[in-house]
Amino acid sequence: MDHRFSWTLVAVVVLTVSCGTRDSARQGKGPTYRDLKGYFQGELNSIETHKPALQKTIVMNGQRDSLTIDSPDSAQLQHLLAPFLEVDLNKPSLQGAYDTILLADQFTGTHSLMYKARNTATVPQEVIMDIDNQQHITNVQMNKHVANLVYEYQQNLVYQHNKHIRIVTWQKIAFLPARELDVKVLLRHP
Repeated sequence: MDHRFSWTLVAVVVLTVSCGTRDSARQGKGPTYRDLKGYFQGELNSIETHKPALQKTIVMNGQRDSLTIDSPDSAQLQHLLAPFLEVDLNKPSLQGAYDTILLADQFTGTHSLMYKARNTATVPQEVIMDIDNQQHITNVQMNKHVANLVYEYQQNLVYQHNKHIRIVTWQKIAFLPARELDVKVLLRHP
């Protein structure tokens, strides 16, 4: 038997199978990625219902300020979660844009799910979720980065279910000094 034929046959089978899985993912038979937009909308609704006090610390270019909001209104909460609510990985333009990496802890049943952008122009470039053994998201971290000749922007978002929110934004516009804003919010449940 000619070994070149067997290698050719294996290559054709692999290409056919890989093309078939890509086409079925593109047809949109359901969400490809975990529904983060829906998750954060649910979190917003839960926070609005329970109305925890917010301990907010803001550091802007080294200047620090803290405040407590005892009874936040829905507009304040919507504004606070806006950077998280903007992320919709299941919109058609992002289908197939991420590689998925799953790291499971065999002892506890928890796992981490990571979406890593295949292209540096895709925003966010990275999403990491910690998921408990009942498949509930307990922690989300997102990293965004945009750069061109006149502007550079980085944003790191961290959300820990029912505990805290952190948003660190750094931007640099040509010929102007860089600016950094670090917002930390602790959710204090009664």
